[in-house]
Amino acid sequence: MKVTNVLGSYGIYTNKPAVSGKKIKNAEKKDDVAISKNGRDFQFAFKALLSADDIRDDKVAQIKDKIDSGNYSVSAEDIADKILSQRMR
Repeated sequence: MKVTNVLGSYGIYTNKPAVSGKKIKNAEKKDDVAISKNGRDFQFAFKALLSADDIRDDKVAQIKDKIDSGNYSVSAEDIADKILSQRMR
């Protein structure tokens, strides 16, 4: 195999004039986004969900009061049911 004129082949890439000052059509056009009503509703609901408290303070206070007064009791059957229902998932 004989390779000749390697530098001459390279020259085809370097002899092209640079493109300058030409504007590409539609280059100044701005992007536009439209969000559907369902999307806006979902976004509103999602923000409300994120800002909501994870802990129900009223329920916690009620159970705390029962524990402090000694009136809080849970049946063994309720505990077993809850354990089994968690286990079945």
